[in-house]
Amino acid sequence: MLKKMTSLVLAGVMALSLVACGSQGGTPSAEPTPEPLSIDLAAFYEEMFSTIFTDPDNSPSMMELTGDMLEQAYPGLGEVETTQCLVYAPMITAVAYEVALVEVADAADVQAVQDIFQTRIDTQIEGGAFYPATVEAWQNNSEIVVRDNYVALFVGAEKDQMVEMFNAAGASDPAAE
Repeated sequence: MLKKMTSLVLAGVMALSLVACGSQGGTPSAEPTPEPLSIDLAAFYEEMFSTIFTDPDNSPSMMELTGDMLEQAYPGLGEVETTQCLVYAPMITAVAYEVALVEVADAADVQAVQDIFQTRIDTQIEGGAFYPATVEAWQNNSEIVVRDNYVALFVGAEKDQMVEMFNAAGASDPAAE
């Protein structure tokens, strides 16, 4: 009788240990953890610009804004901790093109950058842009786009194409976006 009882106890212990071992591996979750978005903004800008403006004679001459010029155009942007910050504006103020690309270090700063970009749009519409066609372009051809920690401002006749390219950037399968 003692042998039978010991055998049953051992069998129960073995069964429990098998169940415990089987559950340690766990089952994979139904939804995989998405990889964080990663965009090299300088490479994106170069690719976007060369794709949209294939004829160098008919493309806007853009320059990167840094230092005091950046602070004048985008007050407060220098106070936001960014991982990447690239702002390109036309060399001639009569041309209504502008591209601002920012990756913030902290997601809590996304709204601050959006507000700075919206202030830029509003300022240009309310008198910062000197020519009626330029004001109209800022009114009708500007868009702010947010993707994770990235905030972008696109201004220009090709704004929709710029936005589409930005929304596809960094995606391993652009159709999945």
